Amino acid sequence: MKSPSDNEKAPTTLQTVERALAFLEEVAQARQPPRLRDVAQTLGINVTSSYHLLNTLQLAGYVTRDSDGTLRIGGRAAILYRGLIRNFELGRELSAVVGELSAATGETAYVAALNRERVIIQALVEGNQAVRVTGLYVGFSGSEHIRASGKAVLAHLPDQQRDSILRRCLPSATAAELDAVIDELRKVREQGWALDDGSFREGACCIAAPFFRPAGFVAGSLAVSVPADRFTAAREHITDAVLSSAQQASQIIGHAPATISAAGHWDAG
Repeated sequence: MKSPSDNEKAPTTLQTVERALAFLEEVAQARQPPRLRDVAQTLGINVTSSYHLLNTLQLAGYVTRDSDGTLRIGGRAAILYRGLIRNFELGRELSAVVGELSAATGETAYVAALNRERVIIQALVEGNQAVRVTGLYVGFSGSEHIRASGKAVLAHLPDQQRDSILRRCLPSATAAELDAVIDELRKVREQGWALDDGSFREGACCIAAPFFRPAGFVAGSLAVSVPADRFTAAREHITDAVLSSAQQASQIIGHAPATISAAGHWDAG
């Protein structure tokens, strides 16, 4: 294996900043408001360092500590969220479609939009089931070659743009491995929807379908994620609901309705 060039070496980072961000994320993602010792234990940071991190984040307004010792995200974090979603135009436009898709299926639904060379979740509504797929969030991207929401978009991109994304996702892939992924994407394009049968996240399955801008350029995908033990029984209903929502999304952003032909092909109007 060749050694990386100077330009390829990992950039210098600050461990203190990395720890502060990890601390903030742990508080944000906890199912119940955690205590300081819980966060320290999860992150493998000693309690003294954790107190310093907490004090810094508290003074900056990003974390609060209640009288019972539990931690919560502070109001200052809203600035980051507003900055994140400011450019998520499609997420705002299609938020109602996502909500309707989640209500129709009872599962977690989301819209992922193409932004340069990433397919980013821009709006998400969690399902109403007691057991549901979690861990997805607005702003999530990456692994586009595995995620159904990514494959649904990649399947409709020009070859050069598709291949550029695949090289980022699979930097060490052989030519044969890339060809296998491209063959799968061709099948996705033909059938009009993409499937992730637990490859991206064990125990979770996903169906996604693309939607299009005027002139037929793919803009993103509508997707539903389902716990694997419910997927087989619900697959047909979810696929129909996702395809219908994707057609609605195309209409909302100005593209002619898209339909599945009798031969099973996706016809973008």
